[in-house]
Amino acid sequence: MKDHIAYPLLLLFRKSLDESVIPHDWKLANICPIYKKGPRNKAENYRPVSLTSQVCKLFESIMRDVLVDHLEKNMLINNSQHGFRKGRSCLTNLLTFLDKVTGSLDSGENVDIVFLDFAKAFDKVPHKRLALKLVCHGIDGKVLAWIVDWLQDRAQRVCINGIKSSWLEVLSGVPRDPYSDRFFS
Repeated sequence: MKDHIAYPLLLLFRKSLDESVIPHDWKLANICPIYKKGPRNKAENYRPVSLTSQVCKLFESIMRDVLVDHLEKNMLINNSQHGFRKGRSCLTNLLTFLDKVTGSLDSGENVDIVFLDFAKAFDKVPHKRLALKLVCHGIDGKVLAWIVDWLQDRAQRVCINGIKSSWLEVLSGVPRDPYSDRFFS
């Protein structure tokens, strides 16, 4: 099966990248709220799961891997960054932090800690600001144009028990897989 679908997908992805155009239906997301905990009548007690095109998710995953590879090879990601990187996680970040704090305390040094909660930070990133950051990190040409088009004209709607809201334009944020620390859908 994979041999029959790989080449047509390659052609589709190549055309999308060469023309810096994303098919419109790749930009549409059905949001299904999944209950987490607490009172069921509060929106914050639900995780919004974004359901988008599987073909687009595959291409997004390839693009993400290429971008992260570029950023890592050019040392554009600070070594202290653990999220969204292979072999690193919230746990490795916590272990590194605890090692530094306990080492400092063992040496008799004072330790001051400031905790900042950036919850939902990626939901609020304006698309134009993100594009400028990409340019500053050497992302340009067809890849930048593809990402800019990928972010533009996105829409989403909420789906609950077969009932669908009207479509709403997405003006900020970075689509990502809600079940992992991976960007894009």
